[in-house]
Amino acid sequence: MSETKSIIGNRIRNLRMSHKLTQAQFAELIDISVNFLSEIENGKKGMSQDTLYKLCSKFAVSADYILFGIEPDSTNISSSMIIEYANSLDHDELEALSNYITSLMDLRKNIV
Repeated sequence: MSETKSIIGNRIRNLRMSHKLTQAQFAELIDISVNFLSEIENGKKGMSQDTLYKLCSKFAVSADYILFGIEPDSTNISSSMIIEYANSLDHDELEALSNYITSLMDLRKNIV
C-alpha cells in the first residue's frame, strides 16, 4: 500500500464523514462502487481524473487539498462555495442576498 494513496484515502474519508454520508451515499454521488470507495479510503487503490473531478465538484473541495493537503486560502472564495452558501439560505435570506449582489453590481457599474 502506497503511503500517498493512504493519505489521500484518509482525506476522502474525512470529507465523506464531514458531510455525514455513508460510503454508499458518497459512492453514489461520485458514481463509483462502494467497494471501490472503500479501497480508495483504505489506500489500496487510486482514482481516475474523472472520479477526482466529480468528487471536487460535488463537494466544493480543491484537487490541491485532496492530492496534496493544501488548504484553500480562506480569502479565496470560489463560485462553488458561494453556491453552497446560497443553497443553505431560506427564501428571505436569498432575497436579501440577491438585493445585496444587485447593489454591488450597480456600484461596480458606476465605478467602471
